[in-house]
Amino acid sequence: MGRDKALLPLGGQTLIERVLGAAHPLGFPRVIIGDSAAYAHLGLPVLPDCRPGLGPLGGLYTALSTTAAPVLLLACDLPFLTPDFLRHLVNRRGPHQVVVPDTPEGLQPLCALYEPSCLAAVEAALQAGQFGMRDLLCSLNLDLMQEEDWRPYDERGLLFANLNAPEQYERARAALLKPGIYHAQRQQERQVEDRSLEQPPRTGCRARKAERETGDQKQHAQHHRTD
Repeated sequence: MGRDKALLPLGGQTLIERVLGAAHPLGFPRVIIGDSAAYAHLGLPVLPDCRPGLGPLGGLYTALSTTAAPVLLLACDLPFLTPDFLRHLVNRRGPHQVVVPDTPEGLQPLCALYEPSCLAAVEAALQAGQFGMRDLLCSLNLDLMQEEDWRPYDERGLLFANLNAPEQYERARAALLKPGIYHAQRQQERQVEDRSLEQPPRTGCRARKAERETGDQKQHAQHHRTD
């Protein structure tokens, strides 16, 4: 893209702000993995890569190395994620090591929930010089979120639209101008805000762990890649 795409503007916010905004209503702590100088203004913890220059796999390694909680890994260039979809994804947590959407374009490892037990496989991949995220998934026990599970949250077909090239960014900008997209997003945000007024907040946003509303009080953390 020729510049830090996390800070590209889209619909009145930067890309990373849109992702952080989608995750915020879940009530779990949010942590950014990247350059603290670039993202300190967002007011959230920023962790530098423990293994710089290794792309998303290095970011996942950093996330899993710095918390004992599961990690909801979200790329910064998924600007059409929604709170309801992310809540649905997290609520699928069970015996598997990873909860990951399965789409016609393939698995979505940069929008997935990783258990702490994934750390050993990540370390092995790094040592072997195998940096592909989808390659990593082949070595893990997966809960595949099939299309019938995520499609109800993707009325516009944009849920997993990521912006790796200028033309994709321009398409995203054009999509926001289409009737209904902005208003549908604002309606969902208002519904989330209304629910938050009815319920007490669950945790502060600067911790790295947050309790789920389950009987065993297991914990989650959210990390946002800026690659």
